[in-house]
Amino acid sequence: PKKAVAAAGREEDLGEASKMVGKNSSDADKARGVGNPSYLRSAWVILVCILWVPLTGIPAMLAILLTPFLGLSQCQRITWRCATVFFKLVLWSSGCPYTVEGLEQLDPNGSYFFACNHESLWDVPLVFAAVPFWLISIAKKSLRLVPVFGWAVAAGGTVWIDRKNHAADMKSMKIAEESLRKRPRSVLIFPEGTRTADGNLQPFKKGGFVLAIQAGIPVVPLCVCGTYDVVIKGGRRFWLKKQQVRPRPLKLYVGKPIETEHMTYDDRDKLSDTVKAQVAAMKQKWHDSEDKCENLVVESFWNCFVPTPNANIKTWWGRVTCSSSKALQ
Repeated sequence: PKKAVAAAGREEDLGEASKMVGKNSSDADKARGVGNPSYLRSAWVILVCILWVPLTGIPAMLAILLTPFLGLSQCQRITWRCATVFFKLVLWSSGCPYTVEGLEQLDPNGSYFFACNHESLWDVPLVFAAVPFWLISIAKKSLRLVPVFGWAVAAGGTVWIDRKNHAADMKSMKIAEESLRKRPRSVLIFPEGTRTADGNLQPFKKGGFVLAIQAGIPVVPLCVCGTYDVVIKGGRRFWLKKQQVRPRPLKLYVGKPIETEHMTYDDRDKLSDTVKAQVAAMKQKWHDSEDKCENLVVESFWNCFVPTPNANIKTWWGRVTCSSSKALQ
């Protein structure tokens, strides 16, 4: 009986979430036929993933064999490049054009902790495709068990967390801190810990911010917009119409970096609140904006293999726009 009640509650949550998809959609999207759930589109995305996981994952893993010749950092950069190609292909196959705003606030040669809201499975592809920085991520331990994909992610230097083992978490964070101090690179974190079920921001966890403070790396708030509508949480059941892949324009907002060099462990709550406030402001800016990027076109297949340009390039295939709002700075 308890399982039946839980299942019923789950279906009710998914029903409410599916309603939100329509609520978040713009009339312009519907007018030009963009965003209709499609079994064919969903099958195409799955097929592309099945094909390209080994085609990008195996080279990513084999790159580690070159460590004695190129060094660990260069080999993990190759792994990151392979990941970027794969995630761009996910956006291409799902019919999601994208743009990014605010990159000019970042130093192209710097390293950052990118703290992002978590709305969909499409968040990671959008961030990896749009952010021109060598990225590693903090991910749950179970992901590394996924054949090829998980192994390739591990080869890239991912920091693993075990939600059921606090002691193991602390050990992983300590190792990550030492590694980041020796070889600075950018880290992607999702402070909410899991995807939102209703499109609203959830409470932020502090672990990633503590690591940023300990490593002395600035934190950059990110806000993904539009990804919630692509596949709602629970969308692994692609045979249900309300959980089909739904193409729509996506946008990534980049906030102003927050320095952590002089912060201590006691500043973690303040840092978390500051980041969440910036993310909320960017999210509100998207909802208030009349421009929902309807004029964007899907990136071509061949452009998926082109490295993302540096952050100081203001125009790249129409993808990058400068921040116009001083309120976010």
